[in-house]
Order: sequence, then C-alpha cells, then structure tokens
Amino acid sequence: MEINSSTDKIQESTPKGNHFWRYAALACGALVILSACGYLIFGAGSVGLLTYFGREPENLSVEYSLPYSVMRGEEFELLLTLSNTGDSEFIVNDIDLDEAFTDSILAGVIVLWTDPPMERDYSIPGIKTFQYNRAIPAGETRQVTFRLQAVTSGEFGGSIGIYVGALAKTIDYVGITIAQE
Repeated sequence: MEINSSTDKIQESTPKGNHFWRYAALACGALVILSACGYLIFGAGSVGLLTYFGREPENLSVEYSLPYSVMRGEEFELLLTLSNTGDSEFIVNDIDLDEAFTDSILAGVIVLWTDPPMERDYSIPGIKTFQYNRAIPAGETRQVTFRLQAVTSGEFGGSIGIYVGALAKTIDYVGITIAQE
C-alpha cells in the first residue's frame, strides 16, 4: 500500500506543461534587453550623425558685414566674404538665411536681389535657401551681396549657413534693428 503525501497531491493537481508565468517573465526580460540594445544603437547612431553633420567644411572662412540698425523702408546690404584657405577647390552649394523664429531677420526684411544672382531660392520650414553652386579655387575669396529692404520695425536676428556638400559653416547670430521712419 502506497501512502501519498500532500505534496504529491499538489503536484498532481497542477497541469503539466502550463508554464505561462515562466514564459511571460522570459519574454519581458527579452523585451527589456532588446529595448536597451535599441536605445544603445539609436544613441550611437545619433552621435555618429551629429558628428558627421555637425562638422564644418574645412578651409572655408566666412565673414559678414551688416549694419546694426536701419530705418524702415531703407535698402541695405548683407555682405558675405567666403574664403578658401585650403589648397584645393571646393563648391559652395547653398547659402541659408534663418527664418525659423518670428523675430528672424527675414521677418523684418525682404531680399531684393543677390550678387552674384542665385540660381534659385526656396523655402523649407525655418530656412530660406539660396542656391549658389559656385566654385572657390584654393586661396581665393568670393563676395556675395544680399540687397535687402527693411519692411518691419523691430529687432531681428538669425543664423546664416554656408554649405559645401552636406557640411555647413554657420554664423550663429546675425542681428539688426529696424527703426520707424
């Protein structure tokens, strides 16, 4: 005669092969590990992209000239001086003027013309791009003139980006005050 203990009866009453909670815990653990790996990969990729796109074109020197203040209705110039300080030619593709904020420089002025004339200009949200596409030989300098007219009174500012391929040299803040007539 066999004597069954209470533990034998408990084991017999638990269905065999029902490991739901074990699999759920393993699945949650795997999800946590995959999420952590995803964050690491995304973070490393973001740092890589920022490192690449955050680089400036080598051998491009940029200076600008802009009056501190003008009268509304007055025409004036934004002069960019682009210099190639290297020993090989490069092409400046685009020149961007910032229009991202309500007080950006383009909120107070209109562009009348450029010298040399730009191939075209277009806007994407936050930026007005002027397609330049001109070579600057090694050791040479080019000037770009934006003829502007003050149309709105106030204080305005923004950035300017000069692109050589996918790399940009940025002037972080260019500002002007436009006074009433």
